[in-house]
Amino acid sequence: MTAMTHSAPTAGAAADAGRPSGRPRLRRPRIARAASIVILLAALVLLLAGRWLTPYDPDAQDLTTVFAGPSWEHWLGTDDLGRDVLSRMIAGGQATIAASLFAVVVALGLGLPVGIAAGYLGGWVDTCLMRVVDALLAFPAIVLAIGVTASMGIGLFNAMLAVGVVLSPAIARLARAQTLSVKTMTYVEAARSFGARGLRGIILPHIVPNMIQPVIVQTSIVFGLAMLAEASLSFLQLGVQAPGSSWGAVLSRAYSFMSQAPLAILVPGIAIALMVFAANIMADEFQEWLDPKRRK
Repeated sequence: MTAMTHSAPTAGAAADAGRPSGRPRLRRPRIARAASIVILLAALVLLLAGRWLTPYDPDAQDLTTVFAGPSWEHWLGTDDLGRDVLSRMIAGGQATIAASLFAVVVALGLGLPVGIAAGYLGGWVDTCLMRVVDALLAFPAIVLAIGVTASMGIGLFNAMLAVGVVLSPAIARLARAQTLSVKTMTYVEAARSFGARGLRGIILPHIVPNMIQPVIVQTSIVFGLAMLAEASLSFLQLGVQAPGSSWGAVLSRAYSFMSQAPLAILVPGIAIALMVFAANIMADEFQEWLDPKRRK
């Protein structure tokens, strides 16, 4: 008889044994928590912002306090018209976040059906749809958004509708690639063998649930891009119009008077940077969380 040896469990194995199975670990939990806090604060601003939440009326002018620095009365100071910057940032944050979410919905509404149809149907349908997508990708995104906004009319709604159209090709190409991969899986072939066909038989019950994971990750990235696009269009005065407020509009106004109040440009700039950074971090963490290979 041969002697059987048993090795002692390692520290890593002991730690894994104490962890609930099927629960993925995040690589950067502290950064992910910080990004989550930023996203939650943005959600609170979106849901709760209003004249009752802002310290002052965002549009109220007080020419006796022009370019006032931070104080107990005005935590972030005032702008060139004596308006409270904190109040305008809260009201502008609501407009910026809502407009960015609208652009994401437009991008998903256009990109997902086009990508799924191209990948599932193939043939001449795939060729025609992808050539349209390639044509949109051939134009610089911000230039195309400016052109669409100029043709439809200046305003936040038209600007973000244009941004959604510009961002939809990325969603379409990703959806097509995932559909091409999923439709060859064994469970899809088995469904076809039982007579399942089309939208209700194959696409909705089998393809969409199994290709949506990377789309969720891409949606977080698209949200950050939409926020940058809104800021760019409002900075160029193609988005929110005076006296309305958005982070891009506040940034544009502060830039016009940067020599008189150089610190005023930092407030909207930092807010935009933090939101885009948080969206990109959450995209990475969503990828880690949703990846089945990390569920150990």
